Amino acid sequence: MRKTTALMAATTVAAGIALPTVASAATPDPAAATVTQAATTTALATGTVPTTIPDFDYSDCPQLPAGVDPAKWRCEVLVAEGTVTISGTPVPFRFDAVTHAEGLMPDGTDGQVFGAFRASKLPVPGRQSGDGHGAKLWMQPRLTSVPDFFSNGGMNLAFELSGPGLGGRCAIGTDATPVQVVAARVEGTTQRLSEDPPIIGFGLRDEVLTMPETDGCGRAAEKLNRRFGLPSPSGANQLDGTAFYSFKTYDQL
Repeated sequence: MRKTTALMAATTVAAGIALPTVASAATPDPAAATVTQAATTTALATGTVPTTIPDFDYSDCPQLPAGVDPAKWRCEVLVAEGTVTISGTPVPFRFDAVTHAEGLMPDGTDGQVFGAFRASKLPVPGRQSGDGHGAKLWMQPRLTSVPDFFSNGGMNLAFELSGPGLGGRCAIGTDATPVQVVAARVEGTTQRLSEDPPIIGFGLRDEVLTMPETDGCGRAAEKLNRRFGLPSPSGANQLDGTAFYSFKTYDQL
């Protein structure tokens, strides 16, 4: 088995790649088939608070390229949560499922097919406006392009902002100028939590994030840029989280 990447425990050997259109959604379908884990908890790396091992949803596993052996391909699912700190402002994030497949192509080279990226919309601490009762600002990561998990495991994201008066296109990062997230495993945090099904947990961190100004936020742009200190250079921002990874070969799905 090849070396795993930071985010997806994905392989790093360069290969022929089959990539479909990006899929993105707010939350997983609650009716989708999942592997239910016991309510076991573990404290991993960045996490000073124990984190419940999540369920893994394989409903986004992509269709395989023609002519491949399903037993030699696996569907990999990563779930992660933590905090993105933007110029000192902490904002929670949760990747509900990042799904892709890897395996051998008919010619013996390594291939990958992207499945889907699903992330939750979570409230931003503090208040944007109004009387302070209830959340006034929410943030939701959106994948802007298909990632290549054979490289550094990085992802290009836009952090979409929603709330009163923001419209439907307000975000930090765009398709043209995304936030590049390349989170590395925190040394000494990897734990094998289960053998059957295989579940690996680890802490992850990105200390070199660059955050651009908001885009598409209209008259709220100036206020939001002040609130988050945007644009914010590399070194002033950080992503910290806990990730859980599992997989099944296609003959097990």
